[in-house]
Amino acid sequence: MHAIVIAGGKGTRLGPLTAETPKALMRFGEFTLLEITLLRLREAGAERVTLCVSHLGEMIRQVIGSGDALGIAVEYCHDPVPLGTAGPLRQVPHWDEPALVMNCDILTGLDFGRLYRSHVDSGARLTVATQRRHVVVPFGVIELSETGHEVRAIREKPSLSFDVSAGIYVVDPKAKDLIPMQEPTDMPALMRALLEEGHPVQASSFTDVWHDIGTPAGYQAAQRDFATDPTAYLMPKFATPQPRADDLLISSPLSPENMKART
Repeated sequence: MHAIVIAGGKGTRLGPLTAETPKALMRFGEFTLLEITLLRLREAGAERVTLCVSHLGEMIRQVIGSGDALGIAVEYCHDPVPLGTAGPLRQVPHWDEPALVMNCDILTGLDFGRLYRSHVDSGARLTVATQRRHVVVPFGVIELSETGHEVRAIREKPSLSFDVSAGIYVVDPKAKDLIPMQEPTDMPALMRALLEEGHPVQASSFTDVWHDIGTPAGYQAAQRDFATDPTAYLMPKFATPQPRADDLLISSPLSPENMKART
């Protein structure tokens, strides 16, 4: 399995936390987020990972290197400027079979292998991993008639359900033909382009734990969850006891030497 990790964004939602550290290298105990992702991809059967880098890309290269310390082959595709979550795919070389594509700012227990197999079996041009989310509206919702004057019903603080993108996909290489060259493009735009061209796009729902660490609050919540149960994300041989959640500090990533010592 080939995997592509989009790791070129500036992480502006994380504010000063990513001024000198790319979000892919944010710490979780003894590991960086990207190291956790690569270990999970390896266990799912990925033999090759392409890291699409831009902002602070050289720092990622210094920490991850060739991937030897993690037991997985890592290569790099560098964009001079960030190209969004889909734009970098246009530049990925030697991509001739479906690839698992994911954003770098995700901590999840999703079974990547199951997602990949569901895509291959479906024949879709693209598969998006989805989760069901429930949002409580903090108001009384009024349902009106078509005229907009007659009240038909009143619902007090209703809960609405949505299927949301988890930022993890399996993409057929033919899909990159719909991505503009050297133009910032995000995955929703690529999915819309595929649908407009009549290509099948599949959703694959999952209930495994999933965190978007794109904001300080999201990052801290993910850190607490990881500290509580590292085995939800890592094999037991890697998931050594972590600091208590109350003691966690947002800090710099591990050095490659430390990672080699772990593996």
